[in-house]
Amino acid sequence: MSRKQSVRPRPGKKAGIERKRDERAARRALAKERKNRAGEAGDAEEFVSFTNQLQVLGLRMREVPGDGNCLFRALGDQLEGHSRNHLKHRQETVDYMIRHRDDFEPFVEDDVPFAKHVENLAQPGTFAGNDAIVAFARSNQVNVVIHQLNNPLWQIRGSDKCNVRELHIAYRYGEHYDSVRHINDNAETPSNLQTEMSSKDESNRKGKQKSNPSDERQGDAVQKVRNATGCADVHLILQSLEAESYDIESTIQVILQMEELKHIADIGPDYIAEEGGCYGRPERTGNHGTVSETATGPKAAQPEDTADPRNVPEENKDNQKFSNKQRKEQQRLQKKKRQEEKHRQRVQELRISNMDNNRQEEEDRDAAGVTVVKALTALNI
Repeated sequence: MSRKQSVRPRPGKKAGIERKRDERAARRALAKERKNRAGEAGDAEEFVSFTNQLQVLGLRMREVPGDGNCLFRALGDQLEGHSRNHLKHRQETVDYMIRHRDDFEPFVEDDVPFAKHVENLAQPGTFAGNDAIVAFARSNQVNVVIHQLNNPLWQIRGSDKCNVRELHIAYRYGEHYDSVRHINDNAETPSNLQTEMSSKDESNRKGKQKSNPSDERQGDAVQKVRNATGCADVHLILQSLEAESYDIESTIQVILQMEELKHIADIGPDYIAEEGGCYGRPERTGNHGTVSETATGPKAAQPEDTADPRNVPEENKDNQKFSNKQRKEQQRLQKKKRQEEKHRQRVQELRISNMDNNRQEEEDRDAAGVTVVKALTALNI
């Protein structure tokens, strides 16, 4: 037996090597097939749908090459404004995973030893997955936000601090990452996007937590107030609902008071509403001619023989009692009017305050170059 024949590999070992070679070839073929699908109608339609979904948020994709380095290219574009340092980001991510082996080793797939996994990951062109995103986020103390078609945002948190910088990337075709930027951002500068949840809890007047109603519930509330009050001013109803923390019963009472005061103001001072009726300015005919009275008492001068209260006729006493009743009613309505005026001021102050706060937030964000990304739901990882 020759020496060359004596060192031949065992059949089992050779089969294992060939099997691994075949598996790698199959994975490369699958990756190539998926990339080729990008030109097919189905994937083209998916790309258009994804683009439209981002446009609604004021965003767009900045595509990066699909060479196996796409994740680190996309993250580098977010972090630095370009993707040329993707190999550096890859190595830093691998180094972080090695330093924090206990955090990542349990999640290595396919029963591959951890040392082999990070060795493969360090090679250029090797596809990187979720563990690499987590390591990158923690290493750079950022949050990575992943956009997917028809799915909630994924937020991979690299820090527990507030106002942490966010890097936004798009995951599509089940294997490729792109950078996500503002729709008009073509500059080679770091991206500056910040997610803001659209549904936030607000505390009501009594200190209880109440969520801002959805558009459908808000429309129902407006309709209920309109049906109960007959008020057609939707803007006024919305303002009152907001001031009353969307308490429908309280809003109805406020609107009714406002409508009543408006009705009195339209009628004028000659009429006072009471118990569903109106008292006009009566005229009476007495011994001294016709005397016109206002709602607050006799308008004409009293004759000399009635200057003394003891000489006031019974008819005048009745009219005086009637005038006192009207005067009390006027005082009650004036008090109600003052309350309504306070309510109007409170609504106006609330509206101005909200506008000022929103304007200040926008100015602060503009000064910092931050683009707000509205989101209804997000999954934190």
